[in-house]
Amino acid sequence: MFVRRISALAGGLVLLAGSLTGGAAHAALDSQAGYVPVSITAAHNVVMPTTIQPGVNTFRVTTEAKSSGFQLVQLAAGYTLDQAIDDIENGLEKGKMGAFKRFEANTTLLGGVNIVSGKIGKVAVDLEPGTYYATDIERNRPSAFTAFTVAGADTGATMPEGSTIRAVKNASWAKNPKSIARRGMLTFENFSSANHFVGLVKLNRGKTVGDFGEWLKNESGPPPVNFGKSFDSNVVGPGQTVAMNYSLPRGNYVLVCFWPDANMGGMPHAFMGMYRGIKVQ
Repeated sequence: MFVRRISALAGGLVLLAGSLTGGAAHAALDSQAGYVPVSITAAHNVVMPTTIQPGVNTFRVTTEAKSSGFQLVQLAAGYTLDQAIDDIENGLEKGKMGAFKRFEANTTLLGGVNIVSGKIGKVAVDLEPGTYYATDIERNRPSAFTAFTVAGADTGATMPEGSTIRAVKNASWAKNPKSIARRGMLTFENFSSANHFVGLVKLNRGKTVGDFGEWLKNESGPPPVNFGKSFDSNVVGPGQTVAMNYSLPRGNYVLVCFWPDANMGGMPHAFMGMYRGIKVQ
């Protein structure tokens, strides 16, 4: 369903589109207010509570699969799961812009976290009452949605503290901060008018952001970044804020978004200039 990661293959960019998955299983809430346990099975089914409180919730995610991409999404009234699945297939996977535009117009993407087996992912969001879906973006099938309801008393929790980065305008990053901590909770505030996800990719020794721009322009030769030393979030819609746990080696990075722009025929935002340098220290 969603673009999960960017990989360098044969000297070029390959955009890997994920898909929604889940299951209608139920789990007990953590005793700590605002903490929601989530487990993802080897078959990429999401197991979590069917009802949680409104306000700030921190989803604590583990997976039995090799890797998973936990994503939160809300569908517009009248937009069905079958329609979403068709638009994912035709829009994001087959590149039909009409389907892609319909998908973006009828979904609110609330962020998530990518994890691997044996690790714990955490993602904090402030949820209003309503109906939502939790997904593992590795699959796209009718049974692959875990619905949950947000209702009751507010959790009373607050968003975690940590480094904050922002998207602005349509496809730009705010100029600050120039650096972030190497680990902790990373807050992403999407102040822009489009969907985005956060990519942090370490520059190779001696390489610059300018080299990265030239590599994007030419789409040839070895990449000036190490995709093995990177972090990428899941997708966050306009006006949404999410915080995710992360850990990266110190060094110089490129802050980048590769989400495709439907108004530009599916061109990834990076090719529209949505990248800049940032230091991890």
